[in-house]
Order: sequence, then structure tokens, then C-alpha cells
Amino acid sequence: MSTRQEEIEKIAALALSPLIEVAWADGHVTPGERAGVLEAARALGLDQRSEFCRSTLRRWLTERPPTEALEQWRRLLAPTLAASGSRPARKSERRLLDEATIIAKMDVRPFDEGASLASDSGITAEEQAVLDELAAALEKLDARD
Repeated sequence: MSTRQEEIEKIAALALSPLIEVAWADGHVTPGERAGVLEAARALGLDQRSEFCRSTLRRWLTERPPTEALEQWRRLLAPTLAASGSRPARKSERRLLDEATIIAKMDVRPFDEGASLASDSGITAEEQAVLDELAAALEKLDARD
């Protein structure tokens, strides 16, 4: 039987996987992306001293996770949100895409010389591809309703 903390960590891993995927999309995780993912973990209520944060999450931020680990969110997250069908679940979908976009933009400093204020500024083509896949997966959920 799993504890409440273990359940929270499983759900957090599921929710953080798309953010990790975006962070690694261009082949490396920058300090800004790392900070953004850790902040998202805190926002989910994860204790930074938890086993998940000390081992799995920190490893995912320093070593590219296996493709299977990052693809699990596609298999598990969408059905979990779809099964809920609740308003908070729909809000979570939007927030997940927003958080992933924030991670993609973490290295943009809007006041640096030459910085663009465009909404997609600082997002690499690889990051945009991951964001597009996430948006498509979430749109499929909305189409079922």
C-alpha cells in the first residue's frame, strides 16, 4: 500500500514530465529552466527533500531522462484528466501548457539588448515542437467532450 506522499510524488512526476521534456527539447537544461521546473514542483506541494525531488527530479534535470519516461505523460496524463472531466481538471490542462511555455521562455531576459517582446520570443524550434505536441494532446481531450 502506498503512502499519501508516494501518491503525491507519482502525480507530480506525471505533471512535471511535460515540463522536463520542454526543458530538454533543445538538448540541454539551462539554469533558468531548472529553476522553473523546481518552482513548478514546489507549486505542486512537493517537499524539496522528498525522495522524488532528491533523486528522480534532480536526475531528470542533470541527465536526459529515457524517452519512455517522458512519453509516459502522454499515456497517463491525458486519460487521468479526461476521466476527471471536472472544471479543475480543465483548468489544470491550461495551466500545464502555460507552465511548459514559461519553462521554454526561461532564458529570455526581456530587458536585454535586442530582446524581443513577441509572445514566442526565446522559444526554440525544438521547444515549440514539444509545446505543439502537448497542446495537441490536450486538445484531443477537449474534443471528446
